[in-house]
Amino acid sequence: MLQTTVSKPLLQQAASELMKEFPFSIFHHLIQKGRDLARSGLVYNVMIVNSHEVEGVVSDITPHEVMLDLTNAARRHRCPCPTEGLCPHILALFFYVYGNVFDNGELFRLWKKGQISAAPKEPAAHEPNTPAAKRTGKTTSLPVVAHETVEDWWDQFERQYEDFFARQQSGANWPYRLAFQLLPKLGKNNGRQAGARPLRELHAALFLLEKLREYGEAQGWSDGGFGSYRQFSWHQDVNYVAGRALAALEAFSTQSPPRSLNALVEQTILYVRDGLFWEGELASFGYDLYTTAWETLFTKPAWRQEERAELLQLAKSQDNIRAAMAAAHLSFLLGEDDEAIALYRAFPDQAGVFLAEWFGRFIQNGLLKRFEAVWEKIKPDWPLYLSHIPAFVRSSFLEETAHWFEMYARHRNRPGAWEEFLQRSLPYSVNEYTHFLYKQRRDQELVDLFLWANITADKLPPPMLKTLQARGTELVMPLYHRTVVKLLNEKNRSSYQKAVRYLKTLRAQYRSTKRLDQWEAYLEQLLAQTARLRAFQEELKKGKLLP
Repeated sequence: MLQTTVSKPLLQQAASELMKEFPFSIFHHLIQKGRDLARSGLVYNVMIVNSHEVEGVVSDITPHEVMLDLTNAARRHRCPCPTEGLCPHILALFFYVYGNVFDNGELFRLWKKGQISAAPKEPAAHEPNTPAAKRTGKTTSLPVVAHETVEDWWDQFERQYEDFFARQQSGANWPYRLAFQLLPKLGKNNGRQAGARPLRELHAALFLLEKLREYGEAQGWSDGGFGSYRQFSWHQDVNYVAGRALAALEAFSTQSPPRSLNALVEQTILYVRDGLFWEGELASFGYDLYTTAWETLFTKPAWRQEERAELLQLAKSQDNIRAAMAAAHLSFLLGEDDEAIALYRAFPDQAGVFLAEWFGRFIQNGLLKRFEAVWEKIKPDWPLYLSHIPAFVRSSFLEETAHWFEMYARHRNRPGAWEEFLQRSLPYSVNEYTHFLYKQRRDQELVDLFLWANITADKLPPPMLKTLQARGTELVMPLYHRTVVKLLNEKNRSSYQKAVRYLKTLRAQYRSTKRLDQWEAYLEQLLAQTARLRAFQEELKKGKLLP
């Protein structure tokens, strides 16, 4: 996302440069149009090319592909429009990028007043929640609200949302890029409760995601896809707000909030739980946000115990699998691994992906004994869990899990544990197990694996097949026999031609091992079995395997 890839000091420098070079009193039409284009959702496909160059498309009657160098924003830019120098399309791209990181409204006000030296800055690292009035030395008449509730926030959000929506000219349609315009307003800490700003921003994002979800469902957009520009804009809003929710959660959990906010934090539990049960486009995000919040925000063991009990009740009364998986996650957070394993065992179609995530956590965090204890208990069920993972994601999932097991085995100097995992993961781990046996030169076991998995010679990498044949001619002969049978069963001339080539290779191998009598017996038997395959007989004659 732009807020994590673009340099904030560089963006602030670019803002100051543009404000200085293009005074609002002279270039107000240019600046206003650029801002309007950005606010109307007409900037898209934006990306950071390197650490300072930004590219994107601005739609103004026709699309314009524009570029802006933040190191010299006033002069280094490119746009195909006929305007000489800085144009509104360049400014639209700048406002878009700036609005992803800072507040466009504040920048516009400062620009309009000509306050160049007061370009918006982030709070100092040691005072992340200091009110703006305190930072500037000005006083404020707004009182500190000591007993504000989360419900009060959501009532405020609803009023602001209705007021914003009523002023949109698009009527019943979802306004383009609404999130970029409305979310900063919702997140402002109007109550000025010390340290509550990130938590309020989290709730503002959750509120807007709920509105986006409702609107998307009404439009039939919840299953993904980009059927129109409106739908594309809606997707952009969803992704942006979801990112801001996680950022706000991280910002609040990494600070040391005062105890006075404990009530607000506890009230947040119900709102985060609602997200757990979102469907469609937001289902995956809702689960990720929920588990992240319980790892970083709701850290009291008593809260986790109560929440798990609530989830288990929901799982039982409503047969809700997502509640059960979230309860298993909480069990791991509480250190009650047996309870988590029991829940996964009850839902084998869900267990594999979640268990693999915890394997990675245990190994990354050095909790190797805990990992060993969990693996020992679930490994009999591991093949079943793997079989339930959708085929289109199973390969990448298994590759990642195998990486963690290999790391563990190397750290513990236990190659046997690594091999046991590969064996437990068969048939899905054939590729990984193949490379393991090949590196160890366990050729006979490797060929046995190919025969067990019904892997024929024509499916093997030629260099590997050549190496195996060099290590032992008789070793690979069963693979060639299996390949001939497979090709004959395909019953087409192209396959018959390939079968003849493998038969000629087999004849050479029988000859090199001085077993031509066995070759003749094999060929005689093969001819009897394929007597009705006239095309195959013709290919045999062409290959000079028949007189």
